[in-house]
Amino acid sequence: MNDAPLGWAGRLMDWLRFSTRLVLVNVLFVIGALAGLVVLGVFPAAVAATTVLGRLRSGSAGDSLVRDFLTAYKFHFLHANRVGSAFWIAGVVLALDFATLLGPAGNEVPPAVHAVLLALSTLAAIGTAAAAATAVALCSRYRDSVARTWRTAFMLPLVSPVMSLSLLLTLAAAAVVFSGMTVLVPLVGASVPLLISGWLVGRRLAGMEPAVPSPA
Repeated sequence: MNDAPLGWAGRLMDWLRFSTRLVLVNVLFVIGALAGLVVLGVFPAAVAATTVLGRLRSGSAGDSLVRDFLTAYKFHFLHANRVGSAFWIAGVVLALDFATLLGPAGNEVPPAVHAVLLALSTLAAIGTAAAAATAVALCSRYRDSVARTWRTAFMLPLVSPVMSLSLLLTLAAAAVVFSGMTVLVPLVGASVPLLISGWLVGRRLAGMEPAVPSPA
């Protein structure tokens, strides 16, 4: 009878420790993003955080999360920014597209054409978001060329509909939770989505291991 409470208490302590580390990774992500003035910091910080979170999931992370994050951040900085450049460009184009369609200029477009253009832009935004999440996971696992990383990041969500749907649904659910509980955003607003996307994409990549490059 004494083992049950101890076992329950031990699991609770494990969850509390894991939650504390999620908060720490979130703080490290923010610091990494700011260190690169956001534009040059987001992708390296996301890749470094995904690398550390992967070790947390597998139970192989030690007590030096800060050092591990900084090491991964510096190692991936240039490569992650080269990969991320395509997604920054796509994001700017999509933002301008939505600004045009939803602004006064959009009212001049026939309603049927406007609806089609808005639907296509929305699909392009969703696809770009899924590809960006895939690219981050790829960079955290493999050291491939920028062109091949782009190709895999855009193709993998298309050929893996279950992974893509799971990724989008879980991230949408996280967004709903965060919108209703904004206090969680500065605590785990980045680490939880990266944890989820890293796990989903990583599981798919693990099933394709013989067909992808060797881990760095």
